[in-house]
Amino acid sequence: MERLALVADTHSYHAGLSALLAFFKDQGLTHLACLGDCQPEPFRPWLAMDPANRLYWVYDVFGPQMPEATGCGIALELEDRIFMAHTRALIWTHFNERIRAYSHGAHSYRLPILACHGHTHVPSVTRYTPPFSRLLYTNDAVRPQEFQARQACLTLDPDTTYLIVPGAFTLEEQRHPTFSFAVLDLPSSRVAMVSLKDLAHLKSVELFPLG
Repeated sequence: MERLALVADTHSYHAGLSALLAFFKDQGLTHLACLGDCQPEPFRPWLAMDPANRLYWVYDVFGPQMPEATGCGIALELEDRIFMAHTRALIWTHFNERIRAYSHGAHSYRLPILACHGHTHVPSVTRYTPPFSRLLYTNDAVRPQEFQARQACLTLDPDTTYLIVPGAFTLEEQRHPTFSFAVLDLPSSRVAMVSLKDLAHLKSVELFPLG
């Protein structure tokens, strides 16, 4: 796996998911993770779109599950360093010992650990270095109607744990668009964070600008 797309908290929203899946296909992405509070129906076409496509489905305690996904569970692990669950609490419940062991290990330019979750609806990247973790990126708004479009590409350091929240890809109360997602570029240890208010702008998104 070279790149992994992250989507979360679509809730009952369906309309824009086909455009997002088409964008991922155009970008050459074949691995997609849904980090909870997503309905299966809009994502089923992803598995039928290309035999190479993989779907990793994280569900909250109350579901919904998606048994036909490549991986389906309350918590999932990929490549021994990507830990996924719907909430941060579930990340710690399932992977706490692994993350702590990594944090106390010898610094030898190991690939970063990426703990990815949804639930908060707020896109963010946090460098987890207790007791002084550092928020590197966020796109928050006091009121949903004040949410703004934003995009960033962050380089992730070795020997470091990161908490990555792609944000929600939905319509808040069917009125306020918060079209956010993230893409991990694993070979180069980068993450692209994207937030849109208008899906018409999706075609012009450049995930990993050159230079």
